[in-house]
Amino acid sequence: MGSKLGALLVLAWSALIGEPAMAADLAPLGIEPAPYVWKPLTEIRAGVFAHNPIDDEHAPVDLTIVGLSSPLALPGYASEWVSGNRWASWFFQPRLDLGGMVNSGGRTSYVFGGFVWRIPIVGRLFFEGELGGAANNAVRSPSWSRIDLGCALTFRESGGFGYQIDERWDVVASVEHISHATFCNKTNPGLTNIGFRIGYRF
Repeated sequence: MGSKLGALLVLAWSALIGEPAMAADLAPLGIEPAPYVWKPLTEIRAGVFAHNPIDDEHAPVDLTIVGLSSPLALPGYASEWVSGNRWASWFFQPRLDLGGMVNSGGRTSYVFGGFVWRIPIVGRLFFEGELGGAANNAVRSPSWSRIDLGCALTFRESGGFGYQIDERWDVVASVEHISHATFCNKTNPGLTNIGFRIGYRF
């Protein structure tokens, strides 16, 4: 009886201060909240990018498609301060992405995957950052129309701003870069693309 009364008091206090009750607080009452189910695919995005305008490969358009998972819950997210703070929780809840960037002129293309962080700014406007890796089909001998990226596997970073149109649709304009950070050799030419993607969440 005492444990149930204590659990009720914890629930009442949580409601007063506006914090969600933790699973441990509900257990003495015989209430088991539904477990969080991670989903590998919850959104598809497609878009168009300008292909490496800084150092052109003479094939200016890339087509891209990417799938994104539901948010992960990294260790530390369950703390009350983090889970209740919209300015901190984004770091502990990245999404995974897997996609490709295909050059329309048969020049350098790549597949990629990694972590995606979404940071709210104001209203429906947000910033999105990505960090991961990519595998490319770049040549090993550079020419006037091709770039030697040094190796087939590279790092990939991306950053941009997005707008959540409604609960299903969003649009993100971003800049992304792949390079090996001098791990393969002393030169590090890299590839930088600029464009946008339109996403549909299901």
